[in-house]
Order: sequence, then structure tokens, then C-alpha cells
Amino acid sequence: MHLITMSSIRQEGKVGTLLVDKRHHEVYFTPQVLPEAKADKWLLWLLIVSGILVTPYWLFDRFITLPHFVIHQPILWWLCLFLTAGLPFLAWYFGRQKGNYNLTQLKPLTVKKDELLVDLKHWWFERLWIAFVLFLLPPTSTMFVFFYVIKSDPLDALLITVHAALFLRRLKPNAISRIMITTKDILKWRQYESSSATRQTSSCSN
Repeated sequence: MHLITMSSIRQEGKVGTLLVDKRHHEVYFTPQVLPEAKADKWLLWLLIVSGILVTPYWLFDRFITLPHFVIHQPILWWLCLFLTAGLPFLAWYFGRQKGNYNLTQLKPLTVKKDELLVDLKHWWFERLWIAFVLFLLPPTSTMFVFFYVIKSDPLDALLITVHAALFLRRLKPNAISRIMITTKDILKWRQYESSSATRQTSSCSN
């Protein structure tokens, strides 16, 4: 069973997690809610710090000419590149989610359609945002690495951190498969689950 974590939902008054087995078109509810990965917190702090440092300077530089510092010493050049480009990847790797769901706690998704639509009302926007981040930010991050190699400007190095942190926060297991699942798919597969559960109940009663 290959489960994809979708979102937090509520079923039978309990807050839990919606899981999807895309291969078999099955949807499940589990009362388990895995804790936030350390990588998300670390990358968020990297994003905030680098954004505060680079955004005002970058914006003002569009209107008035501000001084730019060029790194000439090789040791400092490599150190700056490691800190700005390497730290996001190290944070993502060592802080990634290591917890797993207990399969014995899986339950069929029986929440009502209206309640499920309320829980998933923002899923369309999240899908678009994740797709935007996953497909656009790798080229822009590579572009700022190229700029840094050419100009040796710490401003470009900090922009690497901003883009890399944004990208890696959304780079989760099954990220591409997850955004390919629509609310319509979940509702359809939920009907299959309800129908099969009804058939099983009928056969047991007979």
C-alpha cells in the first residue's frame, strides 16, 4: 500500500489525516497527525532571515543605485556559497519527516460530502501554489547560482537561499503525485469506498 498524505480533515468529530492510495483509487482516514517536520521549521527560519536581509536591498536597488560588494577571496567565496546554497539542502535532508502512519489505524473515509468539501475547499489553491514552486523555483535558483559565479555578489547568494528554501519546503515525498489528485478524484474514490463497504455489510448480514 502506497499512501499519499493529502490534508487534515475531521471525521466522526475527530481531527485526523486524509490519506490516498492513488494506485488502487482508495481513500482513508486516520486519527494520526504526524508532527511538523523539523525541516519545515528550519527552512522557514532560513527563508525569513535571508528574506529580511535581501528583500529591502533588492527593492531599493531597483530605484536607486546602491553599492554592491564583490567577494574576491576564494575562501570567503566558497564559504558564502556553502552557507547560502548548502544550508537549505542540509536542513531539508536532516530535518525531513521520518514518522510513518500506523496502518492498523486506517479507516474508510465515511465523512459526508459537504463536510469533506469544506475541509478541502482550499486544496485547489494549494495545488497551484505547490506546482508553481516545484516547477518555477529550480530554474530561478540555478539562475542566481550562475549570477553569483559571474558577479561574486552576496546579494545573489542570499537570493539562492530564498528560492531554495521556498522550493525545499514543498519538496515532500510524492509531491508530484499529490498535486495530480483533485477534489473530484477524492469524492469519486470515496464513493467507491462507500459502495464496497455497503456491499461487504450486506454480504455479512446475509
